[in-house]
Amino acid sequence: MNPQETTERALAVHRLLNTQRPVPVEPLPLARRIPLPDVRPPKAGLVATLARRHSSYEYSYDDLTLTALSALLRFSMGVQRFVPAYGVEEYPLSMAPSAGGLDILRAYAVVRRVTGLDRGVYRYEPVSHELVQLTETDPGPELEQVYLQDEFAWHAAVTVAITARLDVAFGTYPLRHYRTLHVDSGVAVQNLYLVNTALGLAGCAVAGFDDAALSALLGLSENEIPTMLFATGHPA
Repeated sequence: MNPQETTERALAVHRLLNTQRPVPVEPLPLARRIPLPDVRPPKAGLVATLARRHSSYEYSYDDLTLTALSALLRFSMGVQRFVPAYGVEEYPLSMAPSAGGLDILRAYAVVRRVTGLDRGVYRYEPVSHELVQLTETDPGPELEQVYLQDEFAWHAAVTVAITARLDVAFGTYPLRHYRTLHVDSGVAVQNLYLVNTALGLAGCAVAGFDDAALSALLGLSENEIPTMLFATGHPA
């Protein structure tokens, strides 16, 4: 079975599980690159952070700083190191390890309250540690349609959306890897929880969302599927 056929089978399973039909998604209009500030790792012990880690459902209405968002993305889903692999001398390996070290996962920041950033949708580029701005309108109304618990749409300062690229996954692995890419997403979520906690922020992983609405909000191609959301902000 070639990668395209495997991808089509995985998409059929994905739609069946989510009781949804394919929905055409329009590419998002902007592509403005915004460098993120350099950051240092938060000074917090692992065991202490694990002991404090919990899900939060209420947030203050204070803005996140751009530095805090930079640190959250850098140390949860940024580049850990470069190694010779897949025919290149410097292949990036993520802070969130994945099967085969493949570059399967993407992170998007859906921003409502961050100092120095417009409201809108951004894609995180881990190698350059930049945000690519995709929209410049308040995503709140769309987020309300995405979240099954719509209070997250308005209370969280930022929603980090994790997606998986099926064409990358099935270019190397068989259809069975549809399960593994969700394990990879879970590893990334644990990183988000721990870094978020170490930064003194409140956060919650959310699996209850409308896949089609989220794909439209992020402008995803058919070969890229959303897997998890992570709401973050200052504690209430």
